[in-house]
Amino acid sequence: MQELDLHLAIQRSERLSDLFQETLGAQATLEPRGHIAIAYLSLCLAHREAILTLVKCDAAPSATALQRALLEAFVTGAWVDNAATDAELREVAPLGPKPRPKFETMAQKLREKHVLGEWFEAFRGHYKVLGDYAHGYERQLSRWLSAEAVEPQYSNGQMIEVLQHTDFIGVLAAIHREQIANRPYAHLLQTLEAIMHKRDYPSSEDRTR
Repeated sequence: MQELDLHLAIQRSERLSDLFQETLGAQATLEPRGHIAIAYLSLCLAHREAILTLVKCDAAPSATALQRALLEAFVTGAWVDNAATDAELREVAPLGPKPRPKFETMAQKLREKHVLGEWFEAFRGHYKVLGDYAHGYERQLSRWLSAEAVEPQYSNGQMIEVLQHTDFIGVLAAIHREQIANRPYAHLLQTLEAIMHKRDYPSSEDRTR
């Protein structure tokens, strides 16, 4: 039953990938702020596709490690679009002299702007956990150690959670991306609601009915 559940979770995530491919618009002509934000949000969506591929290939360690980069790219893109000052943007732009602010600083600024709102605390908690997997700390290493052997031990339930988290962040990134480009995103809000209530994701066919 658990194998079947993971198979269904993969199919659902693949359907979301198809929806993104069919509905997300091409690069728009924007001000520099919008271009930088979309670059980060598109990076987030690329990480989501990579995580899905890794789960399908049974590469659980790498799938869990990449989740932090996914969340980081989303929050950075949202921060650039909604909360960064012009001076900060000049400093942290691709050729700027300074690194971007710390994750919690960006998330807090978004919270103050009421962009992340109720999800701020969840994002902050997830980031610390995901950092453990990204850097091979205790949570990641514990999946490799047992009394019997040194080998990866990731449950299907954990991989289902990885896909659910990845899809949730991916849809948020897609919504922000379409907002910046001034394109319709109502169908993405429907998908976000389905993810939050653990319902089946709507497909592109559902939008045309």
